[in-house]
Amino acid sequence: MNQKSVAVIATPDEKQMAMVVDVCNKCHIQSVGINNLDSLLEQVKEKEFTLLIISNKITENNLCEKIVSIRNIALDKYLPVIALCSHIPEISQEEMKPLIRAPFDLLFYPTHPSLLACKIHMIRTLEYQKMTLQAESQKRMLSMSVKKAFLNSLTYEIRTPINSIIGMSELLMDDNLPQKQMQYTQSIRRSGELLLYLFNTMVDYANIQSGELKIESKPFDPQNIIKKVVGILSGHLKAKRTELIENIDPALPRAMIGDPYRFEQLLFNMLLVTIQQTINNSIILNVQIQSIHNDKIKLYISTEDDNMDLTENQQNSLQFSSDMDVNDLHIGLTITRMIAIKMGGNTGFFKSTDKRTELWCTVNLIKTTHQLHPHCDIADEMEKELFSCSALTPDEIRILMVEDTPINQLLAKRVLAKEGFSQVDIADNGEEAIKALETKDYDLVLMDIFMPVMNGLEASRLIRSQKTIRNPEIPIIALSAQDANLQEDYSDYGISSFMLKPFEIDRFISVAQEFFPRLFMGNGNDEKSAPEPIQVEAKDKLPIFDKKGLLERLEGDESLYQELMQGFLSDIPVQINKIEKSLDFDDMKTAEQLAHTLKGAFSNVGAYLLQEKSKNLETLIKNEDLEKIKPALRDLIKAFNNIQHYI
Repeated sequence: MNQKSVAVIATPDEKQMAMVVDVCNKCHIQSVGINNLDSLLEQVKEKEFTLLIISNKITENNLCEKIVSIRNIALDKYLPVIALCSHIPEISQEEMKPLIRAPFDLLFYPTHPSLLACKIHMIRTLEYQKMTLQAESQKRMLSMSVKKAFLNSLTYEIRTPINSIIGMSELLMDDNLPQKQMQYTQSIRRSGELLLYLFNTMVDYANIQSGELKIESKPFDPQNIIKKVVGILSGHLKAKRTELIENIDPALPRAMIGDPYRFEQLLFNMLLVTIQQTINNSIILNVQIQSIHNDKIKLYISTEDDNMDLTENQQNSLQFSSDMDVNDLHIGLTITRMIAIKMGGNTGFFKSTDKRTELWCTVNLIKTTHQLHPHCDIADEMEKELFSCSALTPDEIRILMVEDTPINQLLAKRVLAKEGFSQVDIADNGEEAIKALETKDYDLVLMDIFMPVMNGLEASRLIRSQKTIRNPEIPIIALSAQDANLQEDYSDYGISSFMLKPFEIDRFISVAQEFFPRLFMGNGNDEKSAPEPIQVEAKDKLPIFDKKGLLERLEGDESLYQELMQGFLSDIPVQINKIEKSLDFDDMKTAEQLAHTLKGAFSNVGAYLLQEKSKNLETLIKNEDLEKIKPALRDLIKAFNNIQHYI
């Protein structure tokens, strides 16, 4: 069963030794004979054995103690042992515990050779089963790792275009659109948010299966979330010609502490199931305070309808962890149950005799005096230090952005400035960030992960550990285009929070308010409409260059656009040349990193065809597919030369 099975036989009795050696040979096990304890101790320290067969004649009256000592110094701390005893010793329960941590058996000697052979086969079978289970466990772990990597890659690839749809619709809504066009744009945004909700539901279901569903704790306004979810599902309500009647407890606080995203999911899943099941003209949403204990509030959330009829499996998903009959509704209910349990509550389904049905859940939230607007009255002295009544404006927050791509630097800085974050400095890599934080005070760091010279992970680790940093506790928000539940992984490096690329200002503000509870975002001035240049598309329908989209993000600033494009056209050939040199020197790691940087640069300016080609190049370099790398690079260079005609 093993590649090489070797037993060590320890006995001073030559007749006993001969019998045991003969049995081992018949069991196809090589053996080493030893006739004293000192030699045995030396052997087990130097060699790894399959089995120890030991006589009590060699251990005298300390059999149990000697076996434990032998295992402690052996290469294999779980060495299987068969003890041959001329008399069976009395072994207490305490003495037995360390012996049975590994296979152990006692045989009265003299014994029949067949019985000894049976014991040897049994121990070897146990060892084989153990190794098989370990191998299967490793395979499962590897399989889970591969699935997780695939899921992370998939979530990034799907979320990016969905986020672009939502983001572009928000930019359109900032313009002074006619009422009808505004309605269309709002509908596009709601559809994008609905699609993102449904996709996140699938991802969360996978996270539940792997035990990775996490609950955050931060201030939020439950009434705003109710309003948002109802708005997203308004299209479903109109399609069903159903009115939603909101029954919200008037005593529901405007500020509570919990997980706002998971609270959204609860409401969304429950309402979506009810809307899809209903055939009536109206349904009821109840959000009521069930109980208050000190600062803890238990909310009772339910949806009521006359004819909601869940299947047995769907009802079971509100009570048990069942994978049967998995469909969209069932997954949503399973996630609802898991979230409610994580938030200290439960879920259920009630059907009265008059056919009135109710889908319900309970969750625990924490009452807080923290106000989510600049005017507040804080009664609790303990919270005054954390939540000051004076508002903090965006222009008071000093931000260090650590990003190596000039295009990303310009775009992010411009978007931040639009929302009032005027104090933004740039560092091109982690090393420059360390120097900046040693010489100047900042309030927040936006840290790209993949950078030359020093990457974001190493820089974050040094920020937390180096005494020369002026504020080693500064919040660090990681920026990455890769999603792998990375916030947990990055926390080991001292990173405080995590954001997916492309950079989204709403997500940034949400994260920033976790670290700056007093941050107040006032209403901005109306923005001018961006010009509408023609968008040229490639034959494969991937836009060669989305000039319109880029100008919209730059608020129609033509001079900034020209500056950005000049930098783009001069920087990209330099980056391509670096890739060629890295490949010439077989430096695949640097080449892959440079291709990743190009992919981000092309994405941010709207060069989607080039983004796809650089992504393909990055994958080929990562896989070291030498035959395809050079043709892919030539294809990228050709496409880049073509794009210059459209800028």
